[in-house]
Amino acid sequence: MSDDESRRFFDFESGTFREPADPRRPRGSVSFCPSTLDGIARERSLPPIHQIAIAAGVLVAATIASVLRVAVSPTAPIFGIAAPLCGIALGAYLSGKLAKYAGLYHGALVGVGYVLVEAIGLAPAPFELAGETLAEGISIIAGDALLLALGAVAGWIAAPQAASSSSSGTGRGR
Repeated sequence: MSDDESRRFFDFESGTFREPADPRRPRGSVSFCPSTLDGIARERSLPPIHQIAIAAGVLVAATIASVLRVAVSPTAPIFGIAAPLCGIALGAYLSGKLAKYAGLYHGALVGVGYVLVEAIGLAPAPFELAGETLAEGISIIAGDALLLALGAVAGWIAAPQAASSSSSGTGRGR
């Protein structure tokens, strides 16, 4: 192939592509009509919150954790760790059952509520506080992350599906 032929082969003309209708929009951009955007926004929204379920879950979690912490021997630290975990698991499970949908979401919100109650000082923390500032901060963060994860899992176990997985609705009622 000669040098002239290769230049012709790779020579692109600028007029081969259609110019966009709006010069402010780059080529390849996509535009949607407003009704399409409304449908997309509705699909991505969070599920509605069942406040009674979350309040009952936080109340049950804090009560069980406090009762178990008082009932166990202070010489057995493993039971002190297990008390808040049992409380949050049962409270998140109850919240998922009461809500009947979005169990993971409701369980995580029960975990958030428990962490707030714990921060106020009305519920026990999962780990004992150490004297050192850095170790204390790490134990608080790790304990709260553990409570949030456990709450989400327990809520998901209680109500694993928000709706039918079939888009046509044929799987309902089976």
